Amino acid sequence: MVPIRAGHFLPSVQGADSRSFQEERAFLRQRLVFLYKTLFALSASFFVATAGGSIVLNHRPWEAVLLSTGAVAHVLNILGAAACWVTCRNASLSIRALKWLEGLALVGLLYLLKVSSYAGGDTYGLLLSTTCAIISRSVFIPTSVRRAFWLSLACALPDAPLMALSLSARGSPQVVQATLDAVLWSAITVTLATLICKTIYGLRQEVRDARRLGQYTLLERLGAGSMGEVFLASHALLRRHTAIKLLRADAGGQELERFEREVQLTSQLTHPNTIAIYDYGRTSDGLFYYAMEYLEGMDLAELLAVSGPQPPERVIHILSQVCGALEEAHGQGMLHRDIKPANLFLCRRRGIPDLVKVLDFGLVKQVGSPEDSGASEGAVVAGTPLYLSPETLAMPGQVDARSDLYSLGAVGYALLTGHHVFEGQSASEICAHHVNTPPVHPEARLGYALPADLCDIVLRCLEKQPEARFNSARELRAALEECVHARAWTELEAEQWWAAQKDADLETTLVRNNPLELSGTQTLITADLGDRAA
Repeated sequence: MVPIRAGHFLPSVQGADSRSFQEERAFLRQRLVFLYKTLFALSASFFVATAGGSIVLNHRPWEAVLLSTGAVAHVLNILGAAACWVTCRNASLSIRALKWLEGLALVGLLYLLKVSSYAGGDTYGLLLSTTCAIISRSVFIPTSVRRAFWLSLACALPDAPLMALSLSARGSPQVVQATLDAVLWSAITVTLATLICKTIYGLRQEVRDARRLGQYTLLERLGAGSMGEVFLASHALLRRHTAIKLLRADAGGQELERFEREVQLTSQLTHPNTIAIYDYGRTSDGLFYYAMEYLEGMDLAELLAVSGPQPPERVIHILSQVCGALEEAHGQGMLHRDIKPANLFLCRRRGIPDLVKVLDFGLVKQVGSPEDSGASEGAVVAGTPLYLSPETLAMPGQVDARSDLYSLGAVGYALLTGHHVFEGQSASEICAHHVNTPPVHPEARLGYALPADLCDIVLRCLEKQPEARFNSARELRAALEECVHARAWTELEAEQWWAAQKDADLETTLVRNNPLELSGTQTLITADLGDRAA
C-alpha cells in the first residue's frame, strides 16, 4: 500500500463535490484565456501587417488607413479580444458568466471582423476570419454538440449576405455564384466545427466515465499496492474524499481471491487503528474495487526517510497502537502476515496527533484456513523479506499470531535505530539471517544508549522461537505500557513535529537513502524462498 495524502481535485454536475465544480470552472477559464489571447495576438498582428503595408508600401496617408471604417472595426476587435483575455484571466467569474462571455463576446468580436472585411471589400478575408474563429473555438472550448452547432451557425450566418452586398456594391457579375459558394463554405465550416466538437466532447465524456465507479469519481492516482492501484476519489452524495483500491486488469483468479479476501476480512475489523472499509464493487467492464477511508499523513517508511530514528517514547506510542489493531484481528482469527513500515500509516487528525492505521490486509489469512491455491507444489512464504519471521520461512503452514509480533518487533527495531534488523544483497540472504543470525542489540546498532526496557521488548519480539516471544498482542501492549517512557510522547510534541513537517517538501525529502533502500523490500508470495533461506 502506498501513502495516501491530501491535496487534490475534480469536475461535474449537481450533487458532486464542490471541488469538481471548481475544476470545471477553472478549465473553462483557462481555455477562454488561451482562446482570447490567441485571437488578440493574431488580430493585432494582422492589423499591423496590413495597415503598415498600406502606409509604407502603397504610400497611403496614415489617417486614411487608420481612420477608415474597416480599421476602426478591426481596432475595436483587438481591444475587445484584449478585454476578454484580461477579464477571463483576472476576474473571478462563475461558469454561467464564462459561458456568456464565450458565446456573446466571441460572436461580437467576429462580427467586428466581418464589418472590417466588408468595409475593406475583402470578401475572402470575411470567410477566412469566420472559418478560423469557428474552428478554433471548437478545438479550444469544451462544450456540448448542440451549443457548438448554434454558436457556429450564429457566427457564419451573415457571411453570404455580406458577400452578396459587397459584390453588388462593386457591380460584380459573379454575385450569385460567389454567394452560393459562401453558403456552401459556411455550411462546411459549421459542419466541420460541430464534428470536431462532438469528437473532443465525446472523448472528454469517455474520460469522465472511465473515472467514475458508481457514486465515486476517481480524482488522482496515489500509487500502487500489492495487487492493484490506489486512487483518491470523491463520493458524489456524501461529499467526502475516499481512497479507492482497484485490482489490476490483468489479475488472475488467485489475485482476485486474495483481493476479495482482503476486503471481506478487513471490513469485519472496527478497531480505530485499522483502516476502515466503506464499499466493495465491480465496474461494468469487470474491474473489482473497494473504497476505504482517506488518510492524511505518511507511512512509517516515509517517516524513517524524513527524520531517521525516532524517540523511544514515540516508538512506544506507535507500537502500542499497532498492537491494538492486531489484538482485534488476532482475536478474530486473522493474521496480517505483512506488517512493515510501508503498511503502517501515521495520521494527523484533529485532537489525535500521531494516530496509526494498519493498512493493506492483502496477505491476511484466517488461522486454520488453507493457503493460496497457487502453492500446491510446496509451502507458501508470504510477506516482505525484511520483516519475515523465522517460522514463516521454515514452517509457513504453521504460523500463528506471534509471527505478526516478530514483524512488529522488526518495525520497532527500524524505528529505534533507523536500520532494518538484517541487511543483505538478496532476499534469500536476508531470510537466512532471520532464521540463523541473532540481531545486533539496538544500542550497538545506533551507537548510543537506549531505554533498556524498550530494547528488551523489541529483542524479545525478535526471538527465533515463537515460544520465547510475547504470547499475544495484548501482552506486548501491556509490556509497552509498563516502559519508563510510556505515555511520555505528548500531544504537544506530536503537534510540534507535524507543524515542522507542514512546510517541508516531503516529495523531495523522501528519496530513500541506505540502509532503508535495500533489495527484497517488496511483498512476496513464493513456494521456495524458505528452502533457499534454510
